[in-house]
Amino acid sequence: MKILHISKSNTYSGMENVAINIIKAMPDYIHSVYLTATGSVETKLLEQDIEYIGVEKVNEESIKRTIEEVKPDIIHAYEYDCSLMCTKVTDSIPIISHLYSVPKWVQKIGPKSVIYGGACKNFAKIIIPVKAVEEKAWFRDKMEGKTVVLGTPFNAVKIFERGYVAGTEMSKEKLEGYKSDLLFVGYLTDDKNPYEFVRIVNEVRKTHPEVKAIMVGGGDLGSECLELIGKLGLNNNIKMVGLQHNPYIYMNQTKILVAPSKFEGFGMAAVEAMAFGKPVLASRIGGLITTVNDDCGKICGSSKKPVDREAFVENICELLDNSEIYRMKSEGARKRAKDLNNFDTYMEEVLKIYEEAYKTAREN
Repeated sequence: MKILHISKSNTYSGMENVAINIIKAMPDYIHSVYLTATGSVETKLLEQDIEYIGVEKVNEESIKRTIEEVKPDIIHAYEYDCSLMCTKVTDSIPIISHLYSVPKWVQKIGPKSVIYGGACKNFAKIIIPVKAVEEKAWFRDKMEGKTVVLGTPFNAVKIFERGYVAGTEMSKEKLEGYKSDLLFVGYLTDDKNPYEFVRIVNEVRKTHPEVKAIMVGGGDLGSECLELIGKLGLNNNIKMVGLQHNPYIYMNQTKILVAPSKFEGFGMAAVEAMAFGKPVLASRIGGLITTVNDDCGKICGSSKKPVDREAFVENICELLDNSEIYRMKSEGARKRAKDLNNFDTYMEEVLKIYEEAYKTAREN
C-alpha cells in the first residue's frame, strides 16, 4: 500500500512532527512518500531517512504531478488547504484530511469555510486532535460521520529518553547552559505569542530579579522578540537559543514550561514537558484546555481573557517560592504525561483508517 503524505508547510513544527511520526511508525508493507515545500523541514526529513519530494510550492499543479509520479493508493493531506487542493486534482484516490488547528475562518461562514464544507463528502476520513475542532467549525454538520478524534501521537518514554540521556552525556559546565526557571518552546509566530512570554518574564523579574528564562524556537518573530528583550532590559534574564535539534534537554533542565499561546491545536510542547515532571502554565486556548489541569500546572486564562498575564505571573511566583506546591505539581505532571501516552494506540488507529480506505476503494 502506497501513501502520499502532503503538507504545504516548509518548516518543522507540530503538524510536521505528527506526519513524520506516522510515517516512521507504519509497518513495512506501507510505502510512504512525503510531498513538501522546500525549506527547513527537509533537514528533519533527511535526518529521519524519510522519502520525500520537495517542490518550490505545494499547489494543485505540483500535487497532480506528484500523484502521476508516485501513483498512491491513499492521500494523507495535512490541514485545510492541502485537503481542498487534493479534492480538486483527483476523485479516484481516497483522501484523508488531517486537521490540527481551528483558524478563525473555519468558525464562521465565508468562501473558504463553504468550500471546505462542500468538500467534506469527498474525504474518506477527517482526523482531528480534539472534538473541539469539529464543534467549532461552521461546517460541522458536513463533517458528521467523517471525523475520527485521535489526539496527537505522544510517546512519553521516548521523549524522556531524548532529554534525560543526552543530558547525562554532558559535562556539568555545558549542562548549566540548558538550565532555566522558565521555558518557552515553540515556533516564533503570533499564534505561539512569544511577545507575551517576554512580558511575563518582565513582570516576574520585579519580585525575582535573578529569574532565568530560555526561549527555544526559530521563526518570523525572532528579531522582534530580541528587540523587545533589549527594550525591556531583559538581556540578563532571557536567552534565545533558536531552533534546537533536541529541545528536550531544555525541558529536562527547566523548572516551569510557560505556554501563553493565542492558538494551539493540541499543545505538544506542554505534554512533552510533563514527561520530565515539569509543571505547565498555559493559556485557555485549544488543546491546552484539555491537556493542562490544576494537578499538573494551571490554565492561566478565562473564556473572556484566554491569556491572563497576571495569572501567569502569580502562578509562576507561587511555583518558584513554594517547594511543596511545586513538588505536587511536578508529580501531577508525570502522572498526566503517563495518562496521555497514546503513541501505540494512535498508530494502530491510523493504520486501521488506511486499511479501511484502501479496502473501500478496491470494492468500489
